[in-house]
Amino acid sequence: MRKVLYLLLLFGLVSCSLSNDEVIIENNVSRPTAYEIKVDELLYVDRIGVYDSLLIVINRKVEPIFCVYDSRTFAFKGSFGKIGHGPGDFQFPFFLKDMKSEDDILELYDVGTASFKSVSLNSRFDELSNSVASEKMPSQLIGSPNLTKIGLNDFVGNMDNGKGLFFRYKGSHDEMKWVEFPATLQQPKLDFTVMNRNRIAIHPQKGKVLSAMTYYNLLFLYDENCMLKKTVQIGHKEIKPTVMGEFQLSEDNYICFREVVSTENKVYVLMQNIKEKNFEKNDNPPSRILVFDWNLKNLETYQLPHYATTFALDSLNERIIYTAFNEEGGTDLFYISLNE
Repeated sequence: MRKVLYLLLLFGLVSCSLSNDEVIIENNVSRPTAYEIKVDELLYVDRIGVYDSLLIVINRKVEPIFCVYDSRTFAFKGSFGKIGHGPGDFQFPFFLKDMKSEDDILELYDVGTASFKSVSLNSRFDELSNSVASEKMPSQLIGSPNLTKIGLNDFVGNMDNGKGLFFRYKGSHDEMKWVEFPATLQQPKLDFTVMNRNRIAIHPQKGKVLSAMTYYNLLFLYDENCMLKKTVQIGHKEIKPTVMGEFQLSEDNYICFREVVSTENKVYVLMQNIKEKNFEKNDNPPSRILVFDWNLKNLETYQLPHYATTFALDSLNERIIYTAFNEEGGTDLFYISLNE
């Protein structure tokens, strides 16, 4: 059965038919206490990953690129990764979501070097740079900021200026199929599609894909046949982007959904509601994390006390870890407990 669902996920018909529109008003809002994670390292965190007992952050402005902490105590474990062009170096890495990755292997991909990187976390932390395996990426995947590996050489992802909402890539045929933008979104003029930027999460066993829009307060849920099953708007007021001319977005556009994290049963979505021009300010209104099941039923909302830029789910310690800009222009780390 799983194999059938997987094949349907990979080769399903592309569709943008609309059904089950719904407006969600968040009624179950909690305000958990946020605890600061005290670290001595200079951080400009762009991504957070939790791998069992390890918390790993990706820096963007300083070396080393990766800092590693104990996920329970937040004690500093080590760091690695320098900027360069060698097989063990990095340019602009992202965490690769790999449904079949081994627990002790950190799967990454680097859009700057156009390569996949695998790091053995069993190595000593001061030797991690010497334990990096590098493999060339297929050219069609280069530039994806949101990539999940679902088979030996198969991927689901999207592009910020892509040809559709998200794609399925089959490595054995070097074949990429795009799911068209839903009719409720602005349709592209020429090849400019940034106004329809989004982030996705997938449930490979159920074949579902959730798309959270960056400039709309909309969520789209697709089934294993790539059929659009449900569209959800958060709040009564419609939010949509303004395109200036043919190739420019207004800086007054609101950023809605910034990032998506999923488990087998739940989806967590970071919602910001700030203007594009204010993205790097540290005094923006606080963010919140919306929790849904895989039928897009809103289960809960966590109102954060900070403007958050990225987050990760730490299932082992039942926490959400997130970042916030500080007055020095760097980032601070915080966490909330899911048990409060």
